[in-house]
Amino acid sequence: MKRALLIFTTLVAVATMAGCALFYPNIGSNESPSDPLNPTPTASETTEAPVATETPAPVVKELAKPRIVFYDIQGTDIQVVGEVLNFAENGGECIVTFYSENTPIVMERVPAEANVSTTQCFPLTISLSRLPKGKIDLVVSYESERYEGQSEVTEVVIP
Repeated sequence: MKRALLIFTTLVAVATMAGCALFYPNIGSNESPSDPLNPTPTASETTEAPVATETPAPVVKELAKPRIVFYDIQGTDIQVVGEVLNFAENGGECIVTFYSENTPIVMERVPAEANVSTTQCFPLTISLSRLPKGKIDLVVSYESERYEGQSEVTEVVIP
């Protein structure tokens, strides 16, 4: 009788375990069952209103006051040097632009670096063959994370 009771108990335990595996809803899955008292909300069950993402405010840059230090026509090239008068910083760029009747013809960027009290543009040399002959306008602009601005227009005569 003891032996029969042991066999019966073993069969009931095996059947119970096998039945749980058959009826478990995620059979073959590696996921753990969730706690029925604290269910994890799904996207459709979320009751909170979606959080609106804020568009970052545009960065207002301070005014840079660049100027053309000099330009010089040497043989078949023109060299332009500019500086920014109202601050000294590294990391910005000077943009040298030549215009013909308010239309940009040539635009080149050069790095700028801090001097004692100003920001100096690296010298820029451009071939005269890239520019039309006659009167054109020259402007030096400055851009960085904190500053932007442009110089007065300077008239240049290209031979």
